Amino acid sequence: MKRKQLAPHIHANQPASERYMYVLLAMLPALVGGVFYNGIRVLVLLAVSCIVFFFSDFLSAQTLYPDHVSHVDYSSLVSGTMLALLVPASASIWAVAIAALFGSLLVKQAFGGAGTNVFNPAFAARAFLQVAFPAQMAASELPQEHFWDWLSLLTGKSAGNTVFASESVELLDVFSGRLTGMIGTTSLVLLTMGALILAERKLFRFEAPLTYMAVIVVGYVPFFWSSAGLSAFLLWLVQGGIPFVAIFALNDCTTTPLGQKARLVFGGVTGFLTLILYRFGNGTMAMICPILMMNLMTPIFDYYFRPRAFSKSHWFKEVEK
Repeated sequence: MKRKQLAPHIHANQPASERYMYVLLAMLPALVGGVFYNGIRVLVLLAVSCIVFFFSDFLSAQTLYPDHVSHVDYSSLVSGTMLALLVPASASIWAVAIAALFGSLLVKQAFGGAGTNVFNPAFAARAFLQVAFPAQMAASELPQEHFWDWLSLLTGKSAGNTVFASESVELLDVFSGRLTGMIGTTSLVLLTMGALILAERKLFRFEAPLTYMAVIVVGYVPFFWSSAGLSAFLLWLVQGGIPFVAIFALNDCTTTPLGQKARLVFGGVTGFLTLILYRFGNGTMAMICPILMMNLMTPIFDYYFRPRAFSKSHWFKEVEK
């Protein structure tokens, strides 16, 4: 059988399934760290999230779009893994399963499947969890507590422990990920390893993450003047999941703009909204909502920042004529 050739305007000979596999590989260090600190229950949540996402995507695509050629592009596994990394280890299995169904059916398949969804499915599912199960989404267990407690596999860990105070956290904990928080967002070193994997495969687009992080760093002092300090800043950074957002959410090809200028604006506005919501709103939603709000704006960015046609100063004005 002859292999179908890519169109001449496509510069990278890389199918979508291969790109998704590298994204999964980039999330692997954070996943390994999550298992090390939170125990084998992380694997249970990962399995539930990925299985529900995969079969929901496959069965709904077969039902809703029977004329389309079905193929495995691993996008459902990426969404399932990302959702598992965005919840605390004490989250209910049923809550994660329901959130995966929500992300698959209402966020992805309702808009036409992978590549046509408006919102990032994993982050939309995490927002659903925050609204529907807010008590379960409050991470309160200390790392490496009840590591081999088999009874906790189905029921979750005890929520009797308290979150680390910033004064008691060492920089080594911040960089290694030994912090209370979501499973895969608390280690700067492991997340940086994932970013390097994406960069090595030329899947990391720097514009949006750089402007996002620049706005976050510059805006931290004026927004949090009373608690400004290096240790407090790094703790807020990793427990808030900001590096995870910069590396994975802002590199989603479907829900972020295509043009470089558009991605620069996209990242900057996302960072500014994040600071506002962290300062005046809910911390967890401050990580999730800016991404979802800017996902909604992506078609507008793509329209107005579209590369101009040759010899035309404003392509859309010429089209309107």
